[in-house]
Amino acid sequence: MCHRILVAGRSRHCGYRQLREGRTILAPLQRLLRVRIVRYALVGGIGIPVHDAALFVFLTLFGARLFPLASVCAFEVSTTVNFVLNQLYTYSEQKHLRGWDWVGRALKAQLTSLSALAIAFAIGLALVYGLHLNAYLANDIGIVCSFFYNFTISNRLVFRPAPSTGSTSTENA
Repeated sequence: MCHRILVAGRSRHCGYRQLREGRTILAPLQRLLRVRIVRYALVGGIGIPVHDAALFVFLTLFGARLFPLASVCAFEVSTTVNFVLNQLYTYSEQKHLRGWDWVGRALKAQLTSLSALAIAFAIGLALVYGLHLNAYLANDIGIVCSFFYNFTISNRLVFRPAPSTGSTSTENA
């Protein structure tokens, strides 16, 4: 049985099995999701509503007067959620750490996130007060710039594969 499907504006023949398995339509998306920085960005995107929800909860608990405390607490919640999701999804091919190794990696992730936050803040301030850019635009530029920094540091330091003990294999090299 043969079906015609529309792919990139052209009609193409597709076998029933291929159509059923979604290979012709989902293949580009699956290839895109194999790119680590794309997965990292998706996890980061999930962190935004997590942060906003946590901020809402902490502002409700502490009141607007304690916004700085509520903001720090929300930041910790969102970076912890992002760390776990990155561990499970973005870097799923790595051997998962246990015990103190996991805690060490989580602390490195927190420090990386804090340094990325400082960079985004500094870039935002420089753009607002130095170049007189709109605060929202400056904030977005700071976040994008710190995203690439955060990914690079996380990729090289935080989520570096754990050394294999007792093995001389160079599989992950």
